[in-house]
Amino acid sequence: MWLEELNKELGKLKDDENYIIKICEKIRGTESKVAIEAYEAATKFVRENNMLTCAYPWILYNKGWLYFDSTDFKTATTLYEEAYHIFKENNNIDGQLATSSAFVSVYSVQQKLSKAIEHGMEGIELAEKVGNYERLTQIKGNLAALYMEIDEYEKAKELLDQIVNIPRVYSNAIKVACYINQAECCNHLGNLDQAIVYITKALELAEVYTPKMVPNVLKEMAHIYATKGCYGTAEEYFVKSVEMAKAGGAQLYLQDALLYWAELDLVQGRFKETVDKLQQVEEGIEKSKSIRNLNKVYLNMSKGFKGLGNYEQAYAYLERHMELEKQMQAIRSAESMVMLNRKREEEEGKIYKFLYNQTEALNGVGQNILSNLNKESIFNIVAKEIQDLIQADIIQIGIYNEEEGILNSELSIEKGQRLVIGPMSILEDSFWAYSVKHKQDILIKDTEKEYSRYFEDFKEYLEKIRKKKEYVIETIPYSLIFVPIIMKDKVIGVISTQAYKKNFFNLKDLSTLKTLSNYLGIGLENARLYREVEYASKYDVLTKVFNRKELFKETTQMYVQLKESKNANRTLCILMIDVDNFKRINDVYGHQEGDRVLERVADLLQASIGEKDRVGRYGGEEFMVGIPDETLKQCIQKAEIIRKNVEKAVITSALGIPIPITVSIGGANLNTKKYALEQMINYADKELFKAKDSGKNNVFVYHQEEGTGV
Repeated sequence: MWLEELNKELGKLKDDENYIIKICEKIRGTESKVAIEAYEAATKFVRENNMLTCAYPWILYNKGWLYFDSTDFKTATTLYEEAYHIFKENNNIDGQLATSSAFVSVYSVQQKLSKAIEHGMEGIELAEKVGNYERLTQIKGNLAALYMEIDEYEKAKELLDQIVNIPRVYSNAIKVACYINQAECCNHLGNLDQAIVYITKALELAEVYTPKMVPNVLKEMAHIYATKGCYGTAEEYFVKSVEMAKAGGAQLYLQDALLYWAELDLVQGRFKETVDKLQQVEEGIEKSKSIRNLNKVYLNMSKGFKGLGNYEQAYAYLERHMELEKQMQAIRSAESMVMLNRKREEEEGKIYKFLYNQTEALNGVGQNILSNLNKESIFNIVAKEIQDLIQADIIQIGIYNEEEGILNSELSIEKGQRLVIGPMSILEDSFWAYSVKHKQDILIKDTEKEYSRYFEDFKEYLEKIRKKKEYVIETIPYSLIFVPIIMKDKVIGVISTQAYKKNFFNLKDLSTLKTLSNYLGIGLENARLYREVEYASKYDVLTKVFNRKELFKETTQMYVQLKESKNANRTLCILMIDVDNFKRINDVYGHQEGDRVLERVADLLQASIGEKDRVGRYGGEEFMVGIPDETLKQCIQKAEIIRKNVEKAVITSALGIPIPITVSIGGANLNTKKYALEQMINYADKELFKAKDSGKNNVFVYHQEEGTGV
């Protein structure tokens, strides 16, 4: 930021101490040296401004992760403990949960698994009690990593699968970590194709939102390709991972990359390279006390030295490996692990029960939505169901226009009253924009405390929504849910429920809204496809005027109404219009330019006729217009307007060459009680031939009084 901008950012803490969370997120995205300076500056500022109960512990917590990433787990633990004490003393629940999650990680890698499990289970219980699902996800993810630490990949995968069923209110960093762990579990369990899917998602997110995690993603990408036997590709990813980890000072990621790279050397018989890489990381991993990684070091060192013919060293490392295997087995059967397994199974049962009940409750609603092909009706069904199931103060649905970068409000209801809301740009700071850009659900229990996760300037946001008059009541809603409506991996809109009370919504409400958003997405897509099919059945795809079938239908309806009228003198004018020299246009300028000419002529026809008139494409380069209740003079005038408008039109080819266009028009203006529609069309067609034979760019109209063309 950096230190030049930091003071300006820190100044915002005077209005809202919780903004420190946003500041620390930015600091964590910088290099280690810059981050240390930034944390020191932030610590000095909060001490001077007596912000020791809220802002200060968040600095300690985030600083702890900096030391964690550099494998200084002792210092990280000390910082977490100090932060946790302050959070607990001031009843900061989110802070307690954040540090509980951190304890799971830091104690796991130090093999203090009982402590890790103790903090994890306490954290899960508290997170469920207060409904903090982001922290719940974070803690479960770290407990999954604990299982992976002792090679229990199936159990880790089960925990990670539970996280998938928690609505995604968590940060991109947590998403990336979950995808990495899912990929690693799938790799070890032999599901390599799924592993690639997960790690690709992790890389896509990390490159945009969490660049510091990219080396870790690349390491796992390399590991998966190595397992697949794609050694060349794996080598490339390992090289990139190591280079990035060194550049960013990410010691933990560097150790992991070299550790797994050594395995690749081993399977290719490069025993010296294996030992060299493992010796680079051995001391660091022994200090970190990661039993899983240390076990890999000892086993692969034994194999490496054996390959080099150094059997004494090979045997020494094999003994260390076997001793660690005994320790891992003891850990797996420990009482704390038994308790964790039991908790995991209980959680899984609760999730399945909840999902079953929700599915039963919403199944009928979904069928109702999916069977409806009218967009407005679909919105109304969804709004009614939300009101019945969630009872929110405000219900809003916005549809995203990607080309214009705006959300158009399709439905906004507050306390039963429909409101008209203007479009919202996704470039502006808002919860709507965040949900669209990040494809992420948002669950907020207190807007004033939680806004900083999504944008920086809360006052500016409040000013904007008040100007737009988004709400009837002067105060703002404190509890919010935003869920993106996603179809084919694209955001097509956002659905939101809001309440004026704090802590109003819970996991069940978010999950309900997610299910409704899925139905809504499918329903809107069905409605869109229906409209497209309906449109294609009526309109010519190229020219956007009626196709021949619909043109006859519309003109016939017009003819029947006129014919059945009590007035005996009602007439119908039929104009047959042909683009002159159209074959030559295609031959000289190409068929694409010919299509553009037809599109332009159709536009000119629509602009030249009246509201009651009907125009359609008769076939090829020929159009037909039906005009009710006009005199011969008016019919001829309208035909001349069409002819002149086309003649004056300027059309240039893609190469900038002008394309001259004219039309010939044949018409018939006849009494509907005396002539059949087919006769009128035939007469108009004959007059069209006369117009073309007379030199083109002419109008001839047959009329009933004289039976001749004019």
